[in-house]
Amino acid sequence: VRRPDFIKAIMEMSCREGADILAKAVKTNMPKLTKAASVKHGAANIALRVSDMASERETPLLLSFLDNLAPATDKSLPSQELIDACHEIQKNRPNADSRYIIPIVSGMKRDQLVHKLPEFVRSSDGIFKSSLRRMAERLGRYVLIFRDEPDPTESTLRGMSSCEQMVYLHHLDFHNVGIPQKRYLDVIRLCLEDDEVFNDRVVQAALDHMSGKFLEGESLPLAYMRTIILTCSKHESLHSWICHVLLPRLVEGSVYTDKRQWEGWMRCAKMLENTRDHGVSSLEAIQKLPEEQLKMYRAKYPQK
Repeated sequence: VRRPDFIKAIMEMSCREGADILAKAVKTNMPKLTKAASVKHGAANIALRVSDMASERETPLLLSFLDNLAPATDKSLPSQELIDACHEIQKNRPNADSRYIIPIVSGMKRDQLVHKLPEFVRSSDGIFKSSLRRMAERLGRYVLIFRDEPDPTESTLRGMSSCEQMVYLHHLDFHNVGIPQKRYLDVIRLCLEDDEVFNDRVVQAALDHMSGKFLEGESLPLAYMRTIILTCSKHESLHSWICHVLLPRLVEGSVYTDKRQWEGWMRCAKMLENTRDHGVSSLEAIQKLPEEQLKMYRAKYPQK
């Protein structure tokens, strides 16, 4: 069964009409099959050979085969040879399907993943979410951290933490890479809805990082205030932090000089202004506005 031609025959028979039971058995035993084949031929070599033989109809089993070739332990990343092989497979298969590289994204350098991110954003919601999960699967202890490169002149960090994913998605230059603005906003919303992964602490860490960079002179990404507004609706646990830390920090950075972000800031402040019954209010942040901006805010949202 370790011979590539036998693997091809198994895939072909499993994909025939009415072979559902066989296909299920093959998928169940795929970890054993891939382990035996990779030990004999090497993971990268067998990946390329099986891909060359697999027809379009056998794509689901090929994807399962590649998925099982990638190491499943936190201590072992996919080898560079396997990473290169999966990229070669993607290039040679029809439509350059991004699913062929998902198994090895945890071993790719972070700057390479940033370059690939638009490709995953263009994919279906399922493929997009799968890619994010695999990028972060070996970075559990860094889930709330945006990591800095040890040496700024050299890219060494691998994978992409959930915090980093949220930051890079916000900063995606969607127009330049031909992604509709709606899709850009939709994938961020998809992440916010997945609160098992992007929980309140992850969202807080990402928003905090971006606001810190804003104070250092970077522009806020287009979706930034929209994300804060969605977070206000979803995570009451962050209301106090938004009112007492985030909104004042944005005032300090002169958020009101950007019309779109200023409109979002005012809307967010209004949402939280009259929530003192719950022990939290944005009134303190509103009062930190310069006189002219405070008048603009009150003209739009009169105090009750």
